[in-house]
Amino acid sequence: MKKNLLITGASGFIGSYLVELALKKNYQTIAAIRPTSNKQWLKDPSIQFLELDFKNDQTLDHAIREFVERFGQVDYVIHNAGVTRANKNEEYDQVNCDNTIRLVHALQRNNQVPEKFVLISSLAAYGPAKNEAPVKSTDLKSPLTAYGRSKHKAEEFLYTVKDFPFVIINPTAVYGPKDKDVFFLINSIQKGFEVYIGNKLQLLSFVHAADLTKAIFIAMESDLVHRNFLVSDQQVYTSQAFNQQIKTILQKKTLSIVMPVSIVRTVAVFAEIVGAISGKVPILNRERLKEFQAPNWAVDSSEIKQLGFTPKYNLEDGLQDAIQWYKEQGWLS
Repeated sequence: MKKNLLITGASGFIGSYLVELALKKNYQTIAAIRPTSNKQWLKDPSIQFLELDFKNDQTLDHAIREFVERFGQVDYVIHNAGVTRANKNEEYDQVNCDNTIRLVHALQRNNQVPEKFVLISSLAAYGPAKNEAPVKSTDLKSPLTAYGRSKHKAEEFLYTVKDFPFVIINPTAVYGPKDKDVFFLINSIQKGFEVYIGNKLQLLSFVHAADLTKAIFIAMESDLVHRNFLVSDQQVYTSQAFNQQIKTILQKKTLSIVMPVSIVRTVAVFAEIVGAISGKVPILNRERLKEFQAPNWAVDSSEIKQLGFTPKYNLEDGLQDAIQWYKEQGWLS
């Protein structure tokens, strides 16, 4: 019999990759969505859908009972739902932490503790490296941002839950077809602008969404529990090298601009004000600026490598794949 896999945040960028691989691996794939979710990346007729509302315990209990009635036991859960940008810092805690707590408690209340619960967290829960060495999974977590702190709180909660098998995935910057954050940088270079904040010396790590998804399933299907796994393509890049790869692929020359932090902070404040009025969350805000200022976001992902994870994409190949998709979809001219 097929194992049942519940994927929250299934309609988003990473979620759609998780659903695709789950189907390929022959799981009974249940995509948890909201009534307003856009299903544009979820067209496969094999996908089962479940409306999952995190607003209170009653709605979650109803959804879990519906799951059991329709599909049987909850075998696996990949909890991918969350927010990476918000106009108010409290929203990070509400969505990334409080909703995780509610979901875990609902599974327990309804006797649906899964074989493995996978929390998709972030490198932001650790914060940047404190020196020139990359971040390791055993490092003390010191998140810089409200987003990172909310993910850290969700992780800390899981470590307090008795008899609940889980693993936590901490990906570095994720990119690939369908992503909009890295696309913003690619599109800027396409338009001839290469922007740095403060300096050009930032160390970075990346992972293609398809590789991240593969790593998530490796961790989920392993015997290991109560562990964090940092995930990257196992390489370290500079911000200059990242931009150079994009310029080479696009065959673009750019105007390189190093923006003083004070000016960018002013722009971020203005963007936040506009966002508060319009209701739209800006790509740049003061929280995000903290991440751009940190000198070292390199990670040591050797632990997931020891489980057999080998990335398909290095940065050059991964960016080629993403940029080709953006052109085919008309995102890039």
